[in-house]
Amino acid sequence: MKVDTLIIGSGVVATALTKRLLEHTPHMSILILEAGNRIKTKDFGIWEAFQVTGNYPFPQIFDLPYPERDAPGENRLIGESGQSPTAFTLNGGRAMAYGGSTSVWGGWTFRRKPEDFFLKTNTGQGLDWPFDYDTLEPYYCQAEDYLAVSGDSKDKTVPRTRPYPFHEFPYSYVDQPVAKAMETLGISYSHLPIARRGVSKVPSTHAPCQVTGTCDYCPFGARYLACDYMDDFRTWNDYPNLTIKLGVVVMTIRMATKRRAAGVIYRQTSTGELVSVDADRVIVAAGTFETPKLLLRSTSKEWPAGVGNDTDNVGRYLITHPYMIYAGSLPLSPDKMQWELDFPTLVSRYFDTPQEQAKGKYVLVNAPNIVARSVAQMMQAGYSNAKINRTLTGAVPISLHGMVEIFGQYENRVTNYSKLNHLGMPEATIHFRQDQAALDRIQEIGGVVKKIFEAMGGTYEDENPSVNSWRCDHAASTCRMSKDPKDGVVDGDLRVHGTDNLYVCGNSVYPNLGAINPTDTVTALAFRLGDHLNAAG
Repeated sequence: MKVDTLIIGSGVVATALTKRLLEHTPHMSILILEAGNRIKTKDFGIWEAFQVTGNYPFPQIFDLPYPERDAPGENRLIGESGQSPTAFTLNGGRAMAYGGSTSVWGGWTFRRKPEDFFLKTNTGQGLDWPFDYDTLEPYYCQAEDYLAVSGDSKDKTVPRTRPYPFHEFPYSYVDQPVAKAMETLGISYSHLPIARRGVSKVPSTHAPCQVTGTCDYCPFGARYLACDYMDDFRTWNDYPNLTIKLGVVVMTIRMATKRRAAGVIYRQTSTGELVSVDADRVIVAAGTFETPKLLLRSTSKEWPAGVGNDTDNVGRYLITHPYMIYAGSLPLSPDKMQWELDFPTLVSRYFDTPQEQAKGKYVLVNAPNIVARSVAQMMQAGYSNAKINRTLTGAVPISLHGMVEIFGQYENRVTNYSKLNHLGMPEATIHFRQDQAALDRIQEIGGVVKKIFEAMGGTYEDENPSVNSWRCDHAASTCRMSKDPKDGVVDGDLRVHGTDNLYVCGNSVYPNLGAINPTDTVTALAFRLGDHLNAAG
């Protein structure tokens, strides 16, 4: 089999890139290879069962937990002496399925700020991006249209040349005490931009958000899922040479010469059959963990340490966001305050500024469970009406969520492990050291949150805050961009250094992460890569 373009992975990068390539050249032959399988979306029965049981309907798409006694688990996680090996875990953080991790993402769609492209210049940490914010800005606009983002177009937090496609969701009732406290302290806040389709006159097969408060499984398809968009793309357009294969694991990239990729060898997981495919160009869009693992497995006489790895950068500089949940309480809630939505509407990027960059920029989010009470759950638990009222008017547990930027360390890396996981994919070995400077920063942020809670009339109850999660869904930088091949894996056009037709696109190419979620940026990068490939012919 021979194709023009071979894409490994089926998430938002693959979907956006395929859209851009085929709109330019409708008869291009594209083969998409995905290790996972299809999950059923927009199904009312599945949604109803999920709401009643609280059990996510597709647990098979996640990594198994870290191995423990009497439980084999998956992946090998290595920390420093005295640190938990599970500080950084893959379980529950990424989805191995058709559509990738958009199956489970929250939809937060922030743009990076201009200073985020110059971390090395500004702080001496990490690496600068090979281009600036203005280069990516037009693609941010395209990404937000494509992801159906609802946001406040008047928000001046980040420069923009086009409005969001849908207006912002209003602040919820539980945002009010947080907003008032932040105003008292002089801390700015804004509407959180989120990929929830709004009402529009533009025709779409995707329904607008119905605000059911059940975003983990949307029965309407209002939250962007790459698999739904890929299916629509195939159904409503005439692209005869687009092929998607599910349940196949790419084992190696075949190199014809030092500079040219010839294709790949994949394994059909249902049969174990090995299949070789030729391609004029290969794009690896398999995520922060699987992408470097594949490059490292792709050894040859010309690339003895793995393709793109002559300078030993593949898989290194692994970064992510420490995700914190700072806890507190309010003494009473006479208005029976409870959360209304299943996504946040208020964010503060007040500390996501050049002044904070050297220590680690951060954002604070008023997440839905700031008021950790649910009438539905109380009813399911058999509470009487009187007990529900007492609970709702009594002391209120509250929280603020935070994400902070950390800086890449050469020793933090991902490599292949000798075992196969339950989907037949090579497992990962992850070396990850918790940065003490980041842990100190988390304590410092706690002091800011304490002032906010006190300004709300509440109590801060988290005097020794810790990381709730080292978020593998935000992991990045394992194939980072660089101008100089000695510093990274791909160039500014996302081509692997030292090759002519092998590209990487995903969070893995970020030289640094900033303080915000990566999906808006990675979608913009996919459209930019599409334009580059179209121009190259």
